[in-house]
Amino acid sequence: MNTRLRNAELGRPVKAAPTAPRHRARLAALALAALLTACGGGGGAGAGADAGSAAAGSQIAKAASAAVRAPGPAVLVQVSTGADIVALAGAWGATVAEQFGRRPIYRLQLPTGANADTVAAALATTPGVVFAEPDIPNETPETTRNTVWVIGGDSGTYATQWAPQTLRLADAHTRSTGAGVRVAVLDTGIDAAHPAFAGRLARRADGSLLGRDFVDDDDNPAEEGSRSDTGYGHGTHVAGLVALAAPGAMLMPLRVLDRGGRGNAWVLAEALAWAVDPDANPATDDGAHVINMSLGSTRPTRLLAVAVALANCEFGEDDDEYDDAGFDDDRARCAQGRSAAVISAAGNAGSADERIYPAAENVPGTRAVAGTTQAQRLAAFSNSGGWIQLAAPGELIVSAVPGGGYGTWSGTSMAAPLAAGTAALVLGTPSPSPVPGATALRQWRAEDLMKRLEDRSKPVCGAALRQIDAAAAVTDTAAPETACR
Repeated sequence: MNTRLRNAELGRPVKAAPTAPRHRARLAALALAALLTACGGGGGAGAGADAGSAAAGSQIAKAASAAVRAPGPAVLVQVSTGADIVALAGAWGATVAEQFGRRPIYRLQLPTGANADTVAAALATTPGVVFAEPDIPNETPETTRNTVWVIGGDSGTYATQWAPQTLRLADAHTRSTGAGVRVAVLDTGIDAAHPAFAGRLARRADGSLLGRDFVDDDDNPAEEGSRSDTGYGHGTHVAGLVALAAPGAMLMPLRVLDRGGRGNAWVLAEALAWAVDPDANPATDDGAHVINMSLGSTRPTRLLAVAVALANCEFGEDDDEYDDAGFDDDRARCAQGRSAAVISAAGNAGSADERIYPAAENVPGTRAVAGTTQAQRLAAFSNSGGWIQLAAPGELIVSAVPGGGYGTWSGTSMAAPLAAGTAALVLGTPSPSPVPGATALRQWRAEDLMKRLEDRSKPVCGAALRQIDAAAAVTDTAAPETACR
């Protein structure tokens, strides 16, 4: 049972789950502050205001201790420094359910029957509010089009299929396998026992898997469900393609989508923040260097735009929305160059007009990836348009599926991890440093890494897109001309 996809639009019940530790202390502090304010109340209007604060504070205290997740609509809000989130929530009868780390960004649980769009629109014009929006659904492109994998192939065809040949992976691997690079895969989870992942999963110091399930709020990001579920196996298939492109990279599986391949903006934002700083300590270098998200939404969301900008450190000191002290850990991490490039699927609507977010937010250091065919042409299912700069093989791609086998799937979800793996190859390429075995890790800005993939790419036949060439990306040579037919 899904416990964390708290989304009224999906119409699914939500069971109680514990508040994440890094949120709980802050929520309890807010509750205490509200209650202390209430204790100083006098008469008349002041007493009424204090009573309201006490009621709102009581709601937060219950959320912080019992962590009750009632089903219903939710609104995501960022407030200015010093703004009273308790009062803002109380004005709508809402509960402050969670905080985005120490940042002044909150998830407000609205009363059953409330309209999240209406409340968000009203809150957005309220003094002290930076942005307010509904908790928008996100899903895999394959879930949207209801396409599933079919059993077929084996470890041999997985390694020798057309995609690695098109990307020239064999040549690229003579220079880099992505060793030392961590790639976070935000998806439906992973079959960690699959042979394709042997020795390729990131581990903590105690040997446990460096991953997280943000759906069920635990440390086991395993795939859940069965073949009858539209999202089942998606994360395993996607992770297998990162491993195919960058066999030396270490995978960090983060489960953010349920067995139907669906999630929401809040869970994705939590996962993005965790991916770049798993232990919530900016002084330790334990986060991902590359993040793959074969998912998205047709609706833009400020929260995910912020979360992506924080992950790849593409936010400026002059951006007022990041002035709050709650962003200090992000600034400290980024000051040490610990960013992650974010790569997303472009979508499977076969449209030049549809945009998929957060990739279409055009945050520097982020790219959407279209899908191509063996004939080096844009796949019929793939979205296109000026907001998409890169493409990779996406049609009839063989990769790992749950249970130890292999399956074939088509979609931009398959193209994105091949691009993410190629980015890992670039990061794992030996640097000019005189230190033997030194790599280029942490020397790249996320945006510069993405431009490297573009600069070393080749034209897609019949489309204004560039297809990734892994061999060119890890060297100083240009990609060969595409032989269109």
